[in-house]
Amino acid sequence: MRASPYWRQVSSVVRPYGAAIHRSRPPLTLRLYAAARDGRLVWRTPGEFALLEPPIVRMRDWVGSKAGRTWLARLDRWWGGLVFGVPPFALMMLALPVAFVPAVGVIAASLLLLLATVYVVVQMAGGALRLPFAGRSSQGDEARGFHWTVTLCHATDPAHVDRLLRAALDRSKELAAAHIQPDIADGTHVVICLEQGITTTAARTEAVTSPSVLRAGPDGSGVLVVRDSDDFRPPDPDAQRPINVVPVLLGLAPLTVAANAVVVADIEQAACRAAQDCAGRPATWLDAASWLLSQMAFQDHELVAATSRAQILGLTIRLLTPAITLCLVVAGWRHVRYKRRSRELRYEQLRTAFAGSARVLVLVVLDIERDAIIQAVADAGGTGARLDNAGGHAIFRLGRLGETEIIVAQSTQGTVTPAAMMLTANHLIEELKPHYVVLAGICFGLWSRELDGGDQELGDIVVSEYVQNVDHRRVTTEQDVELTLWRGERVQASRTLLTAFRAATHGWTGRRVRAGIVLSANVLSDSAAFRATLRRDFQEASAGEMELTGVCAAARNHGRDWIMVKGISDWGAGGLNDDTRQTASASAAAFIVHAITCGALPPPPSDR
Repeated sequence: MRASPYWRQVSSVVRPYGAAIHRSRPPLTLRLYAAARDGRLVWRTPGEFALLEPPIVRMRDWVGSKAGRTWLARLDRWWGGLVFGVPPFALMMLALPVAFVPAVGVIAASLLLLLATVYVVVQMAGGALRLPFAGRSSQGDEARGFHWTVTLCHATDPAHVDRLLRAALDRSKELAAAHIQPDIADGTHVVICLEQGITTTAARTEAVTSPSVLRAGPDGSGVLVVRDSDDFRPPDPDAQRPINVVPVLLGLAPLTVAANAVVVADIEQAACRAAQDCAGRPATWLDAASWLLSQMAFQDHELVAATSRAQILGLTIRLLTPAITLCLVVAGWRHVRYKRRSRELRYEQLRTAFAGSARVLVLVVLDIERDAIIQAVADAGGTGARLDNAGGHAIFRLGRLGETEIIVAQSTQGTVTPAAMMLTANHLIEELKPHYVVLAGICFGLWSRELDGGDQELGDIVVSEYVQNVDHRRVTTEQDVELTLWRGERVQASRTLLTAFRAATHGWTGRRVRAGIVLSANVLSDSAAFRATLRRDFQEASAGEMELTGVCAAARNHGRDWIMVKGISDWGAGGLNDDTRQTASASAAAFIVHAITCGALPPPPSDR
């Protein structure tokens, strides 16, 4: 990798310079080892690996995580400060005992202190001189602030670059999910890859044209975006938690005063020692510190510095006060902006969640039908049935499957009594305001394989394409022959739900599902003669039941989408028992839950 002509650029990305002359990160070998321990090294072979870094704005979360609390992680983060501060601090600590060595102690201690000072000056001066020539070394700094970043991408075979970047994206998602609390201000999870962090020319060329990669912009910024979808929501900088600088500022003031007090006391003491009169002058450390604090507060003090150098230091301390105040004001303003924008995003997210959340009311009659729905939802990951009340009517709240809330309610058979389906459905729709209404349970089939030569079996599922009301009819006699004229209307089920449940048959491995015309009447059919009449007069009908006209009327009254999904429990001519009810109810319930969980149901209409 060092043979690459881009090594110097790669090194400036992986180990960027800080404010001093040295690099702010440890040597590459140590960096890779620390990243491997943290899980941030995507390693395939010695010729194919990538180095990941978490977003700067989420560094507090990463530092507090299990992966970020290791001593290697701390060494990686604090390397710049350690290299800058430890050597001069060690020299100053060594100077203290050396000063007590007879004869040469004072001179040696002075040299050590001078060396420590020169080290600090060279570090700071070198960093300042390097800034005008930094060029593009800070490439991608803004992107690194908000996104996971690939700072090193090494692939000796360019054809493997896309695979490596996809692996880095997957690893970053795993690390973020395990160690960083999700934030509504983060936006879409993508990975930034810095071109300067790619080690070879061929790999860079391949990365730019990879199917998983987009350029961040047409300006040649050298920032590549690794994505796995076409949807993108940018992060919101105003809603990101700002870096807290208040403790640093509050700690800076006393440290500055303490350090300057030593200098002021030495200057004043040296000036007044010859006259042997130091009264009224800050010639001791306590007096100097007290005098400097009064300067910070822009207040007069009983002590007065006589030397020009001490007065200049006092003026400098005075300038520190408005600077710290300004920083505190800016920090406070950023915190207020962050709180306000975070609150706005939370409500926006809540509004979006409301808009995308659907409520399905499942209506049943029999206990066995109710229990089948409850069990099917529980098997799919529901939270369990919670008994509740809606306007005086008992309901069961079954929790959510994805973004869909499911509620089950019962009525009595038919549509004509106060507790029957029509009034019950109308009342519950008005109280609960569901987006979708589904009638579930059992029905009788009209195309039995055994009786009619059809293709229906017990337990098969019927989805209502149309409902035909067979209650409304005229019975007359012509030439001593009784005739029945069917006057009930035929209504198509809601297009939204009909297309959704038809689409849900794709991938369905349960009992057979057919959409067809459903006859609905307040008649419990247990007669071969009545069944024969229905088959003769409604030759296209698939099944019959007792409540669908009531659900249809109530749902249309409130403008709600409706449909029926029932299992065939008998043939309307006897033979109905608990076993067939159980099989039919379970089949219908399982298919309803499948339609909900497979994503067939569309988001609810925006006008509701």
